[in-house]
Amino acid sequence: MWQLITLLGALLIGYSIRKLPLKAQVLNQVLFLIVVLILFVMGYEFGSSTTNLWGQLALIGKNVLVFGSLLFGFNLLGANLILAKENRSLRVSNQTLKQANYWQFAQESGKYVLIIALGVIAGLIFKQPLSALSQIINLLLFILLFVIGHQMRVGGVALKDAIFNKTGMKLAAIIIVSSLVAGIIAALILDIPLRQGLMLSSGFGWYTLSSILDSQLINQEFGTTAFFIDFSRELVAIIFLPSLGRYFPVSLVGYCGGTAMDFSLPIIKQNLHSSCVILAISSGMILSLAVPILIPLFAHF
Repeated sequence: MWQLITLLGALLIGYSIRKLPLKAQVLNQVLFLIVVLILFVMGYEFGSSTTNLWGQLALIGKNVLVFGSLLFGFNLLGANLILAKENRSLRVSNQTLKQANYWQFAQESGKYVLIIALGVIAGLIFKQPLSALSQIINLLLFILLFVIGHQMRVGGVALKDAIFNKTGMKLAAIIIVSSLVAGIIAALILDIPLRQGLMLSSGFGWYTLSSILDSQLINQEFGTTAFFIDFSRELVAIIFLPSLGRYFPVSLVGYCGGTAMDFSLPIIKQNLHSSCVILAISSGMILSLAVPILIPLFAHF
């Protein structure tokens, strides 16, 4: 919760500054470098903390595959059905879609995956956990939200419209409901308790918090499963934002979950309609707030 408050504070501070002694091009380069660092550190964290990468993947792979597939399908289906008009209005023009360079989309997605993979490899090689990892991530995210807040001010975006956006609130509600439905179905398929299915579907991409909560409330293996489910949500979002996001922008922003207002935000900003930034902040904030509420709630069912 404190991290969420800090990030919102960074956004507010950046928004309050009318002018910075840096050109827009420089700020965009800063954003990209921060994204590279965050993704690399994220991969390094995973690589350095695992003791048996392939063994762990095989052990929990089935659960992650079932939950990941159902969450992706139900989130996108729910958002597409209820917010079809919004998806169309924020889609890039038909002419642009006809001229779309899919190789470029693949390159955009591929570079994010490559950065994470390099981080994992570095973590596996050095096996030295970063002692100040949380501080590094928080600092990078603070700078990230600060820059985006300032760019919103320069772009004339009203902060109130971003935080209390009606479409963003509706999108968050759709993602919550569709995720819980997916969790119930996954629990039935995997023959696990319904409360565990609901817990595993309530992380919304915030893998650091969901894995900690699930480990404390159930056990370490359950927490590891939660980590991979939410990590895969973030990874899939990063892969599909540059391509599929051009056709279903609102749906992909919603699928990003809580990461829409931090890790995924610069990628949303770089690849989707400018209005999607507002949706990302609003829905991402609500979904982030929902994680520490829903997981403990379902644990006591």
